[in-house]
Formats: sequence, C-alpha cells, structure tokens
Amino acid sequence: MNIGLIILILYTISLLGIAYYASKQDKKNISDFATASSSLGIFVLTLTFSATYHSSYAFLGAPGFVYANGIGWWVNGIWTVFPGILFWILGRRFWFLGKKYGYISMAQYISDVYQDHMIGLLVTIITLIFTIPYVAMQAIGSGYIFEVISEGKLSYEFGTIIFFGLMIILVWLGGMKGIAITDAAQGVFMWIGMVIGSYWIIKVNFGSISNAYVEAMKILPEHFTLPGPKGVVTSGDWISRWTVITIGMMMFPHITLRFFSGKSLRVLKWSSVFSSIYLTSIFIFTPAIGFAGNIIFPNIASPDIIFPEMLLKYTPLVFSSLVIAGALAASMSTGNSQLHAVSSMVSTDVYKKYIDKSANAYKQYTVAKVATLIFGVFSVVVALQRPGLLGNILALSNGGVAALAPAMIGGIYWKKATREGALWSIIFGEIAMLLTTFVVPSPLGIMPGLWGLIVSFMVYILICNITKTNERTIEIIDSINDFFYSGAKV
Repeated sequence: MNIGLIILILYTISLLGIAYYASKQDKKNISDFATASSSLGIFVLTLTFSATYHSSYAFLGAPGFVYANGIGWWVNGIWTVFPGILFWILGRRFWFLGKKYGYISMAQYISDVYQDHMIGLLVTIITLIFTIPYVAMQAIGSGYIFEVISEGKLSYEFGTIIFFGLMIILVWLGGMKGIAITDAAQGVFMWIGMVIGSYWIIKVNFGSISNAYVEAMKILPEHFTLPGPKGVVTSGDWISRWTVITIGMMMFPHITLRFFSGKSLRVLKWSSVFSSIYLTSIFIFTPAIGFAGNIIFPNIASPDIIFPEMLLKYTPLVFSSLVIAGALAASMSTGNSQLHAVSSMVSTDVYKKYIDKSANAYKQYTVAKVATLIFGVFSVVVALQRPGLLGNILALSNGGVAALAPAMIGGIYWKKATREGALWSIIFGEIAMLLTTFVVPSPLGIMPGLWGLIVSFMVYILICNITKTNERTIEIIDSINDFFYSGAKV
C-alpha cells in the first residue's frame, strides 16, 4: 500500500475518533441532532460555517476553472466576503426567531411567517432536490482524490462509495455537534493544505508568486483577459455567478441550520467576521496554481484534478498526501453537513408534520438517521454518473435554491410580505431557472440562477403589493425589530 493511502486512512480514522468523542455527548433528540441545541462557540461555528460553505470545489473546481478560463475566476472573489456579512445580517434575525419561536429549520419559519404549511413543504422539496447534486459534487471530488492518491490503483467508483460510507458514519455518530467539531478540525487542515500547498508548488517551479504570474503572462496572455480564452467569463456570467452563489448558498439547509446553532449573538457576530477572512484567504494563491498548471500540464484531460496532480509531483509525498487528505476534508465537511441538513428537514418538516404528528424527539432523531442513509445513496448514484465540471454543478445547485431568497428574506424584513407573494415567487422563480437552463440557455449571457432570482423577486414585489398581509407576519417582524432596536446586547 502506498504512503498516500496510509496517510488518508489514518486521517479518516482520526476523524472518526473525533466524531465518536462527540457522540458521547449526543442527547439523542432532534434539537441536539439538528442544531447542537444552539451551543456552538466562536471557533467551532466559524470553522463549521466556513468548511461547510466551501467544499471540493475550493480544492478541485476553482483551480480547474482558472486552468480552463483564466483570471476571470477571481472577479468572483466577492463571494468569499459576502457570505460572512450575510451570515450576520440574516443569521442574527433567524437566530433570534429560533430562540423565540423554537424554529430549527427554515421550513418551520416560512410556514409560520406566512401561515401556510404548503409553502414550507415546497421549500423542503426544492432544497432537497437541489442539495442532492451538491452532495454528489462532494462525492465526485472524493472519487478523484482516491484515484489520484492511489496512482490509479483505486477506482473513482471505489472512492465515491467509501466517501459515502464515511459521511454516513460521521452524521450518525454525532449529529450537528459531531459534524461541527470534525468541521473545525477539517477547516484548519483545509486552510493549511490550500495555502501552504499552493505556495510550495509555485516556489518550487517559479521561485516566487510574482515570477509565476510573469511567466504565465508570457505563455498564456489570453488567460489574463476577459472573457478569457474560451469566452466564458463575460460580464453576465460573473455577475450571475457571484450573485447566485452568494445568495443561493445562504438558502441551503446546511447553511441555515448554522443560523440557529450559535450559543449567542456575540458568537454569531464574530463567526461572521472570521469566516469572511477564512473564506477569502484560502483562495489567495488559486489563480497562480491555475496558471502554473496550464504551463506544466498544458493538456490535462480533467482540469479539476490539476492541483492534486501538481502536489504529488512537486511536493514531498508525505506532505502532498496530507494536503490531499485536506481535499477530502473539504469534500466531507460539506457533504456530511448537507446530508445532515436534509435528513433533519425530512424528520422535522415532513415526517413530524405529515406522517406522525405525535412523534417524540427521539423518534424524529431516528427518522433523521434513516433519511441520512437514503439520501446518501441517491447522491452516490448521481456521482457515479460522472457529471460535468464541479463549477457548473455548483452554479446549478445554487441557482435552484436562490429563487427561494425573496420569500425567505422578505418574511423577516417586509411587513407587506404575503403568503401569495411567497408562493408564486417561488413557483415562477423555479420555472424561470429551469427554462433558462434547458429551453433557452442563459439568455443575454445571464446564468439561469440569476434569471430565476430576478423573476422571483419581481413576482414577490408585485403580488405582495396587491394581496393582504396576515397578522402573524407583522407580529414576527415586529418581534425582530423590537429586539434589535431596543438596545439588545450582541
């Protein structure tokens, strides 16, 4: 067995050990499973949000996108700053509602604020549909990692199946607490791997970062232009991409659960600050890696594996194996969080509400664990089909949930928000996203997710202005405003 595989095995065993430790503190009820009973501190919440927000895309997809499309990728760097800002602006309001009304999911909130369980069910269905390809993206990344680190001895299919098994075990062992603690460890590992690993490769081949850019400019001048060598990064594309990914990501259940998981508003505030720093700094050398890869491996078959290939070639085997284990961390920290989130939703928003209304907290906890297995299988089946570039999967998944944003955000800010506005904005937004994906692809160069968001926003404003607000919406918004504008300490 090669050294890389040994290190990967030792790494996964250590993760399982951390999860086992967390399982000893598991209270075996749905609140603890879903949100760790709102007990997470600054360090853990920062890293579980950051590690969950970034995935195998950070390690594989981003360098691959630069490799194929050039410097235009970095115009999307704005999506690394805004998440932390939104985590505070939106998250603090949902955190308060979780404390006051006991919400542990966004479907519970949206059903209550609009007084319509159908909207809550619709939100649940949509987020489930678009989370599965995102989980699959993590399995795809892991399949590549196992294939590369074993030098082809282990197949892509083997890697995806092993990854699935690890995710299930991590979720089963500790719920949100176990995931958050392992995310914290993986987040540190991921940052070191991305930043130190990238710098090492550049140093070995070019002497310095500036020399790498100078050399790339000589050999690949078209990669320093917009819209890039393949004409991909147009104004419409990059505006679409950062808007949809930034807003859409905040609507995913694995992110929204973290709104409810912080111990206090102070924890939430500082986690938002530190996560913006983390998410931005992790990509500091990504463009240089993409350019270097183009120079060293000009005709690689799959751009998404350029970074691990360079690590194995230009850094010591033990170090490269540890860094590639960090790539597995990137995949796993998002994948297990997504499986955990959709399973929690199925338990609280489908099973408890529509199947067994008398189910106690332990029964819901059990259902969530079974749902983890079922959705894990679905995700692996998708991953085994080897869909396209990770960046494209990311955009599609985020586009699907971005159409929920007007209804989700309107209910915490706008007293004229109505049930009809929320319902039809979601329906028309999803229709617009699907039409511009499959019927008239990206009209005017604008990606489908942004079309869905624009249509959803317009429909929401129009219908809310011609329909009647219910008293519950006003009551919830008043409770938020009374709390935050009465001098509450954060």
